[in-house]
Amino acid sequence: MGNEPAIEVLILGDLQAAEFSCLLPTLGKYATVRWHPAEVADDHTHFDLVLLCASKPGQFTEADIETARRQSPLARFVQIHGPWCYGEARTWPLPPAIERIAWYEASYRLPALIRSANRPNIPVTSSPQEQALAAIREMPRSESGGEVGIYALSAADFGLWESACRALGLSATWANLDTPPDSQWVGLVAMLPGTDRAEFATVAAALNAPGDVPKLLCVGSPTWEDWQKGHSCGVTAILGQPFSLADVAQLLIPQGDCGILPLVNRAGNR
Repeated sequence: MGNEPAIEVLILGDLQAAEFSCLLPTLGKYATVRWHPAEVADDHTHFDLVLLCASKPGQFTEADIETARRQSPLARFVQIHGPWCYGEARTWPLPPAIERIAWYEASYRLPALIRSANRPNIPVTSSPQEQALAAIREMPRSESGGEVGIYALSAADFGLWESACRALGLSATWANLDTPPDSQWVGLVAMLPGTDRAEFATVAAALNAPGDVPKLLCVGSPTWEDWQKGHSCGVTAILGQPFSLADVAQLLIPQGDCGILPLVNRAGNR
């Protein structure tokens, strides 16, 4: 990576909001990234990636976005939205050529965005469906296999995760809520409507059990409280519903144990 050109990242929005606390530490892990808060950005810099950190609905007007786009017309624009903005896409359609990811997805979505910032695979104006098809062509698949433990409240929820694991070359077992994790599991997933459910205390004990494996918490529309409670009991990452199979692949499969996943039917996943 040392010979690659620096990726210039412009950050707009309120970085003091708690939901964006992981943003700068994540960007700081990449030697090729130079990030610039809007208030100190150089007007003559052409940016590769523009992050719009929206902690509240309507924080960025179309005029704001067009001003930034005129400065860096080839930049990739990504809105990272906070928990108060879940309904924004339904009430205020985003301007074209802007990708949208949730605040809790940033820690595991940013690496891919950084890798493709100055060499995008598809046009920035592509639809979400086109973006998903492009991503799946390079999705990893486990070559060694392994079993993932699934804590779920219903057969439908377990079936959703079982199909996702199977598509990634993994198997799944439906674990009883009060059953400790199996030491042979290569990953652990807990799927709940939210952490305010009574069952969460039991699931949290399983998530907090010793073991250096990925631990995913999948809830409906994650709140800041869900994020805090999940990470306090050892969760690796939090997923919303519906979730992306590409995210699951990245989080569950070690980099040294993967081939390329062929196009598959991802029914039930985004």
